[in-house]
Amino acid sequence: MVRAGAARSDRGLALVGWSGEKADARRALQAARDAGLDAIATGAADAPADAAVLRFRDQWLADRSPSDFVGAFGPAWPGLRVTTSGDVDAETGPTGPPWLNSNAWYVRLARALVQPKTLWLAFEPPEIGQPVAAASYAQAVADSAIHGGRWLVSLDPRLRVALAADTPSARATWAALAQSLAFFEAHRAWAGYDAVGQLGVVSDYAGPHAFLAFEVLNLLARQGSLARIVETRRVHEATSLEGLDAVLYVDAAPPDRDVARRLYAFAEAGGALITPPGWEERGAPSEGPWLPGFRLLRHGAGRLAVAREDFADPYRLAEDAQLVMSHRHDRLRIFNPGTSQSHYLASGDGRAGVLHTLSYQAPDARTPTGVWFRRAWKEAQVWSLDGLRPVPAARSVAEPGVEFQPPPVSVYSGLELLG
Repeated sequence: MVRAGAARSDRGLALVGWSGEKADARRALQAARDAGLDAIATGAADAPADAAVLRFRDQWLADRSPSDFVGAFGPAWPGLRVTTSGDVDAETGPTGPPWLNSNAWYVRLARALVQPKTLWLAFEPPEIGQPVAAASYAQAVADSAIHGGRWLVSLDPRLRVALAADTPSARATWAALAQSLAFFEAHRAWAGYDAVGQLGVVSDYAGPHAFLAFEVLNLLARQGSLARIVETRRVHEATSLEGLDAVLYVDAAPPDRDVARRLYAFAEAGGALITPPGWEERGAPSEGPWLPGFRLLRHGAGRLAVAREDFADPYRLAEDAQLVMSHRHDRLRIFNPGTSQSHYLASGDGRAGVLHTLSYQAPDARTPTGVWFRRAWKEAQVWSLDGLRPVPAARSVAEPGVEFQPPPVSVYSGLELLG
């Protein structure tokens, strides 16, 4: 601990001390108060319940006790998964495109499971043998902020040295980082929007089910599927399945009768229900060679897809879930996106929305990017991180929805939707 002194006197800052996971959190809290600090941040499991204690939890959120503040250790640095071996700049996934790391899905999940007012993510810049680019810092801020989280800013060693030397490049990187933080602070209302969902992912997200459920959400986001997080205990809530086209029940352990009854009723009313093996196969078989891993059945106005083998591969499961749901009822389609990830959110009253896009590689300049929405939004404007003024996006009717052609924006764009 260090003494706060006058370090914050005229800067509007709160000073927080860090207490190690194995430290005595009570003693650390008292030492912080003696030093004039405002709070401590700690990963200690026995930290006292005190307004001045900012509690960090493991990334699996095994402790889900209610709290206004939640901190999370261990998320990845967002962006292209980089490597320093040879002349390779980035690693690829099974489909060939560069592999993208993101924490936006995790922020959504943490907020859904614990419902904190404030969520901080603690992760470090990668060591890549050179200074981390200003665009990467901006992406780290944006990826965390899209769903209402905040990155606990940490600078790479080279940038720290360069800032101390007051180099122009370091000042530019610092300015870009600060500009990104200011942008999301100015658009804080977007963090209160709900992610538009088409596929409900039902799980208790705990214990032996946590890894598969977490990773399926990660991969659904990466492939652009619109997923909704549905905890098993919330399936009975009136709006939990409202507006969904399909539900994926992830957990190997079967649900209780009431939950199963609710999910079967969802399928009977016209939805698609995807389950592990062992579920009752209701309805008439509807087999086909396009999805050999499942037994497909017509159930009422909807469908059942009962797996032939236990769910094991989250990548395959995310792909199969999209196949069962199909693209017939897409809410969103993006054309010529380059290497990017997008997140579609709408306000609770449905009058406004935003499509966040993080760009890691510029799209083909010869082919304009197009964004199609099933919802016939009346107008849209594009924000970039400079936050100065939005640019209108050209609109055209593309039944049964509308299409916008936003101008290309590097790093991040927020397509604000109105009407």
